[in-house]
Amino acid sequence: MGTAEFENLLGRLCAPTFRAIKAGSLVALPKRDGDDIAGQLARYVPCLARSGTALFCLADGPSRLLVLFYRPAALERALARPGARHLLERCGDPRKASLEKRLAHLKRRLAESETFPHEIGLFLGYPPEDVRGFIEHRDCDVKCVGCWKVYGDEAKAQKTFRLFRKCSEVYRQRFQNGTPIERLTVAEHRGSGRE
Repeated sequence: MGTAEFENLLGRLCAPTFRAIKAGSLVALPKRDGDDIAGQLARYVPCLARSGTALFCLADGPSRLLVLFYRPAALERALARPGARHLLERCGDPRKASLEKRLAHLKRRLAESETFPHEIGLFLGYPPEDVRGFIEHRDCDVKCVGCWKVYGDEAKAQKTFRLFRKCSEVYRQRFQNGTPIERLTVAEHRGSGRE
């Protein structure tokens, strides 16, 4: 995968996280013969770290690498919400664990499960009531669908979906105009980082 294609993929899927308005983004990076995905990712670690963005490999399979790009401070806040803590504990997450231990636990759950562990939505900053709603109701009682299925505050979710779409569109255009990731990842400011 060439640098432009790689950056376009990351920019398209991670724009709200790079912009510090989302706690995390999950990206499945395809492995093709001759690609050095790990090497490509390693090139971006320093610039992402300067902006307060980290990455964590959740799965390394034969055909893809599953990577979580996240804002540690925003993710800590998202996972500390009362509804999130309760859901994580139900899924066996170690109580009062560090973020690193929580990510390692999620990675183990993903490896042991045939499907995505549903608490992964909490690591993407989705509202706990919507993650719980999906776990308990699946497709019943859904109020709307955007980046996730909404069971709680529909108006707030719709506003967030519009913000994420606008951010992704702006980033897509800027990537097409040749702006590198280094110039599009921003530092999280106090009070930013919507969960």
